[in-house]
This record gives sequence, C-alpha cells and structure tokens, in this order.
Amino acid sequence: MTTLLDPSSRSLVLAVFSVFVVICLMLCVVTGADEDDRALVRSDSRRLRSWQQGVAMGGDTTTVATVTVLVGMVATSGFDGLGVMLGSLIGVMLLLVLIVEPLRGHASLTAADMLDARGSGGPAVRVSWGVVTLLVCFPLLVVQLVVVGNVAAALIGQPGVRTGCIVVIGCVMTALAVSGGIRGTGVVMIAKSVITLPVLVVAAVLVLHRFGGDPGRLLDAAAHGSRTGGAYLRPGGYTGEGWVGAVNRIGQTFGMSMATLAMPAVLMRAISAKSPRGARSGGRWMLGELTLLYGALAVVGVGAAALVGEALHEAGPAAQVFTPLLLGRALDSGGVLVAALACVLFLTALAAVVDVTLAAGIALGRDVLGASGKRPAGTADGAAARWSAALTGALSAVVAVVAADWNLVVVSTLWLAVCGAALAPVLLYALYWPGFTARGALWCLWGATALSIVALALSPYVSGAPGSILPEYDFRIWDVTIPGLVTVPAGFLLGWLGSVTDPRRAAVDGVPGPEHRREPDTV
Repeated sequence: MTTLLDPSSRSLVLAVFSVFVVICLMLCVVTGADEDDRALVRSDSRRLRSWQQGVAMGGDTTTVATVTVLVGMVATSGFDGLGVMLGSLIGVMLLLVLIVEPLRGHASLTAADMLDARGSGGPAVRVSWGVVTLLVCFPLLVVQLVVVGNVAAALIGQPGVRTGCIVVIGCVMTALAVSGGIRGTGVVMIAKSVITLPVLVVAAVLVLHRFGGDPGRLLDAAAHGSRTGGAYLRPGGYTGEGWVGAVNRIGQTFGMSMATLAMPAVLMRAISAKSPRGARSGGRWMLGELTLLYGALAVVGVGAAALVGEALHEAGPAAQVFTPLLLGRALDSGGVLVAALACVLFLTALAAVVDVTLAAGIALGRDVLGASGKRPAGTADGAAARWSAALTGALSAVVAVVAADWNLVVVSTLWLAVCGAALAPVLLYALYWPGFTARGALWCLWGATALSIVALALSPYVSGAPGSILPEYDFRIWDVTIPGLVTVPAGFLLGWLGSVTDPRRAAVDGVPGPEHRREPDTV
C-alpha cells in the first residue's frame, strides 16, 4: 500500500491537510472558549444555530472508521455492510424522535444531569455514567488514531513512521479539543462536513458514470469483483450462516441502532443546543446529512467491489481501511480524486477525535471527578474538562501506538456493544419510565458493560481464530461476534430488575409529587 499516491499527489494531500489544520486551530481560537473556563462546555450567548448543531451531530456519528472500515465491509461483504448503515440510520431516527428534545430539556452539561432531574441519579450514578462513557469514548479514540496513522504512513510512503503519525495527529487533535470547546469544535465539524460530503458524492457519481448509470450493471460487476457471486447480495458474507449468522445480523442492526442513539459526542451536541426545539431541529439536519452520506458511501463501497475487488481480496482484511483510496486510484489515474479522498479521511478523523475527546473530557471532569469529590476545590467545569480532555487525548495516543496491530473490528465492536447495552437503556428508562431508580441505573450500567466485555472476550474476536487478538489460545465458548441481540435486552432487563427490587422505590412511590416522580415528556 505504499504506492497509493505519486509524489505530486502526496505533496498536495499533505499541503491541504496542513492548511486545514492551521485554519482549524485559528477557528478554535477565534470561535472557541474565551477566558471563562466554563465557556469550554457552555457558551450561552454564542451557541451554534440549529442547522449548525445538526451538521455537527451528523459529523459526530461519522467517524473515520465509518468511511474506511464500513466502505471496506460493503466492498467485501455486500449486504451485511449495508445492514450496518441501516442500523445507524434507525438509531438516528430514534434519537430524533425519543431523545434529543427531552434530553435538552433536563440536562445542562451531561446526560447525568438528566438522570438527577428525573429522580434516578445521584453521585454513584453520575460517577458510573461517567466511567462507562469513558469506556465508550476511549476505544473509539484508539480506533480513529490507529486508522488515520495507518493511512498517513501509507500516503507518506514510509510504513515505519506510523507510530510518529499516530502521536503527532493525536497531539494536534487533543490541542483542538482543549482550545476549542463545544462551539470551536462544532465549527471544525461543520468545515469537515462541507468538504467530506461533496467529495464522497462526486466519487459516487463517478462510480455510477463508469457503469453508464445502470445500478444493475454495477451490482453484477460488484458480485463478480468480490469473488462471491450471488452471495454478495445475500446476508451472511460477514455475519456468517446458520443461527450464528442470524444472531449476528440482528445484533448488528439492533446494537448499531442503540449505540447511535447514545453516542456521547452526539448527546453532548444535543445538550448544547439553544433549546429543546432547537435540538429537535438539529436532529432533522443530522438525519438529512447522514441519509445523503450513507447513500454515497454505499455506492462507493459497491463500486470498490466492482473495480478493485480483486486487489482487496488479495491484500486481505488489513487493506479494507484503504478501500476508498484504492477506488479513487481506479477512477482517476491522475491522483486528484485519491488526494481528495485522502483529505476526507484525515479531516473525518480530525473532527471525530476532537469531539469525542471533548465529550470524554467533560465526562471525566464533571461526572467522574466532580461527583466523586476528586476534583480540586474551586475548579470550574470548563477547567476540569480542559485538563481531562488533554489527559484523555494523551492516553488514547499511547494506547493507539500499542494497539496499532490489533484487530480493530474487536475494538470497534467493544465500544458499540457497551454504548448500546449500557448507556441507551438508561437514557430511555430515565426519560420514559417513572419507576426507574438509581439502583436500576447502576445495575444496567455496570451489568451490561461487564456482560458486553465477557461476551466479546469469549468470542472468536479474542481467541481461537487466525484474526483473533490471541490466536495461539482458544477459550471461546460461542461463535457470535456481534452480541447486540443478547447484551441490549440484558441491559434493559437489568435496569428493570434493579428498579423493581429497589427497597427505596416503595418509599418513593408512597410520596407522590413531581419532585419524586415526573411524567415522561411528550415528544
């Protein structure tokens, strides 16, 4: 993969990326947090408009793994890759209908504020919510940094500089998160979307043009190029066959929907909206952006199967992260499209890591340190989030260097599983079930997180297969690799069981009043 770009195209990519980073730094300084540290996490007088929040929320959902691994999955597995996109769009619709407006009405800085307002919070719940949020954000950051480090090293043409690329890019992204705050990073996210979406749409149009605008010809060529024939258009290429494949497919769509609904960076954006109605309006913009984006990514993935499927098959699973670049080289031998797609990968990673780092910093500073009493007295929420974001970014860069050769699908599945099984049920119960208690929240957060980790640890992702983290061992007990069908219902069950067995619930039910039991919001 060291010949993806010729020297002139390589220089163009590096120049454009460097200019964009400088512009982003300037935007963060000008539009980001001012001298008041609290402005890092709240900027009441200068919040982004609703459409801007929506575009930024859509950008939070689109990570560099979405553009690389997902496109590669569509190119090699066909139907199953499209199922991931469908699950994400379902999650966005659920977020729009069920979450964004009531969440903004009850939360001021983090979702844990909403739990306190709805009567199912408290210091222990706030700390637990913050810790689980970090467990979601940290693997996501590691995946982003590893992917962009691999791509950067391949574009430079020197695979040995991968570690340096990961460290440098991690430092740049952390600096943007620390200096920009919610408004500054939102501007970066909007700039990324303005560049990324048109480039991917142009790539999709070029793919269709190559096949005369005939989707049938495109699909036939994709089936042939993927070496799977008619199986390319049927489920099972990635998830497997039989009952294991069925569990994986349902868990894939179900788990992806729940994870998208509760992504910490997206919730942070929704909470920072001007008003509950503004949050709903932003959600509509988010849905429109992602619908167009996933449509373009689907065409790009199918086009990659048709045009470079043979090369992807020979290179193996590790080459999937380069799928958009390989397609660009097949569509445009001059290198301009490859350069544009490379910039898209860099900018997507930059924007996603910046916002996830900020969301993790706010969770660590306000929820974990603040509620546990570990935060220094007199430290503002913004100051704590600033230092916490810097610490999170630095640690994620170090871990990314160590995990650079791991199976990234395992790491991605981990954060998706925890987010969908632990955070999403707590959000929905707190908003729509008056009987939900702090004990139920704790059981759901910790129980679903532990179950998700165990389910993956005992799957082929960790042992017993050539692509496992520990291929020399075999302690798997089942072949399911996407446990959403098990872990998400278990999370809801644990939340319900913890609440109905809570001895304090009866006492609360005996004292009716809005301070103890609020009715669900009408959305």
